[in-house]
Amino acid sequence: MHEDEMWTYQLIRKNVKNINLRVKSDGSVVVSADPRVPKAYIDGFVQSKRDFIQKARANILQNQNMQKQPQFRTGEQIPYLGNTLCLFAEQADSRYIPGWLEEVQAGVIACFSRNNHGEAVFQKGQGLYLYSADPADAVHNRQLYDSWQKIQAGILCRQESLRYYPEFEKRGVVFPEIKIRKMRSRWGSCIPGKQKVTFNSLLLEKPLESIEYVVVHEFSHFIHPDHSKAFYELVGCILPDWKRRKEGLR
Repeated sequence: MHEDEMWTYQLIRKNVKNINLRVKSDGSVVVSADPRVPKAYIDGFVQSKRDFIQKARANILQNQNMQKQPQFRTGEQIPYLGNTLCLFAEQADSRYIPGWLEEVQAGVIACFSRNNHGEAVFQKGQGLYLYSADPADAVHNRQLYDSWQKIQAGILCRQESLRYYPEFEKRGVVFPEIKIRKMRSRWGSCIPGKQKVTFNSLLLEKPLESIEYVVVHEFSHFIHPDHSKAFYELVGCILPDWKRRKEGLR
């Protein structure tokens, strides 16, 4: 935040014994003071509350971010390959597993993942089914979902890597080690010297054509380890519409 914004506040003059300061839900600061209190004194008071204001604004931002994130309860829409799936959070029961496996074989259930506790996550139609030991526990449900997302992103990214690899094999590229992890600031990373590519598990939320762009982008770094003109010419040779695909990552 710019320094000037820290000391911008709304002043309300009214008959009050003390100077009162509060930080509203939008982060703005409101101060009420008696008409006889000099403005310079009030400015000094606000500055003395610097730490309080910063902490209050940080708490507000944290709460807003938490509200934006899914709570992983039934009825929520979960991003998936550029669209959404309706989440169904249910009570886990290991007795369901044989039936689920039959549905997987029949093609009714897709993207099936389970653990040794009878918990499972899978796609069925337009729904994402999350069978949890405690369906009301948002933190635990997120852990189950994150694990499922990492597994499915790994399957998809390896699949797309194999699909586009022939374009790089003929240019002398050795098929690399593929890693998946959640990353904050990038969709993928390539370490040519170690023959390793890492993809962001959050790619599972993005359109397939955008995932394909990330795969081609990272593999192109084995030939051009920078973002030079030659690098983008190679990307464009394989994906002429790469700019449009890239837009889907926003």
